[in-house]
Amino acid sequence: MYSLLCSLLATLLTAMPIAQSMPEAADALDGLDPVMLIAGKEVPGKSALTVRRGGFIYLFSTAETKATFEGDPGKYEIQLGGLCARMGKTAGGNPSDFLVHDGKIYVFGSDACHTKFAAAPAKYLAQAPEPMPSSTAAAAKARQLLDRAVAAMGGAGRLDGLSSYAESFSQVQARPQGEVTVVTKTLWNFPDRVRQERNMTMQGKAMSSATILSPQGMWFVSGQAEAYPIRAAARPSLEQDFGRHPVALLRHRRDADFKTSALVPGSVGEVTIENVRVQTGSVDVTLGIGASGRIHSATFHDRNAEGEVGTRTVVYSDFRAVEGMQLPYVIRATFNGAPEPQQSMTLDAITLNAAIDPVLFAPNSQAKR
Repeated sequence: MYSLLCSLLATLLTAMPIAQSMPEAADALDGLDPVMLIAGKEVPGKSALTVRRGGFIYLFSTAETKATFEGDPGKYEIQLGGLCARMGKTAGGNPSDFLVHDGKIYVFGSDACHTKFAAAPAKYLAQAPEPMPSSTAAAAKARQLLDRAVAAMGGAGRLDGLSSYAESFSQVQARPQGEVTVVTKTLWNFPDRVRQERNMTMQGKAMSSATILSPQGMWFVSGQAEAYPIRAAARPSLEQDFGRHPVALLRHRRDADFKTSALVPGSVGEVTIENVRVQTGSVDVTLGIGASGRIHSATFHDRNAEGEVGTRTVVYSDFRAVEGMQLPYVIRATFNGAPEPQQSMTLDAITLNAAIDPVLFAPNSQAKR
């Protein structure tokens, strides 16, 4: 979840003008035929030959190119569900700002994103994950290690009995206007709702925003008045950011789609760990479990604040007792081995089982559609 802070403060703000102005279905690629575009030719499509897919309306120059698209739409449509190819995550792309790379069409949220992606596409495109190992013995060992982690956290009864979990932290960030303190609070309302709130004061003005993830949808809420739907393509990223949290992740260990495998032991810094890979829903993370049974670290692929795809490792420490559970208060992150201060933090507070108003997990009546 910790990559969400930079993502939302940077890429969501980039995407906001698009989110406000984009209609239910947007004309794609300035009306150019996507099949011909991939072939290297800019050929206008015809209004009589259209396909609506993924929130976009594609035009085609001939019935043949339309049939080609319909036969393999994933090959010819805008990639990443219309997200910005440089920033990804929740940042929307402009369907009129496009580029063809390696036979696929990508769009961008800004001219700067287009330029940086064009200069080094490989930096911003995620690779397919390696298959989960299928060894029965490795899966059994992983389950044993996860049981130890649950016990070290406080036991299955306390973990599975949580109705809600909330944590908050403050972080000083550099802005063009100067340094500003951002207070972030994340609330999990189990089993499937999350709200992350951000508050700051900039140039004497209090500012707030929130991101909501629920089965009914996803929204970016500006202040107290306006809510903007987040495009569907961003759901996996939000589910990953919130779902990698150790508490949320271990609560899913009995789900039907939960897969796990013990990997080769290793080390993070000077600490020897047992590596356990976990997949559940959109989440794919390798947990490092220390000799005490506690989750010492989590390693996964993600984007940094510049949108570059790489490997982030989050190390947990300063475990404290909270209502019978042992939970980490200090999080230190690295990206491709280098310290990542923006993703590192010390929690101010953790609250368990607080009553949470369900209204917090739905947009208000003024939501922009």
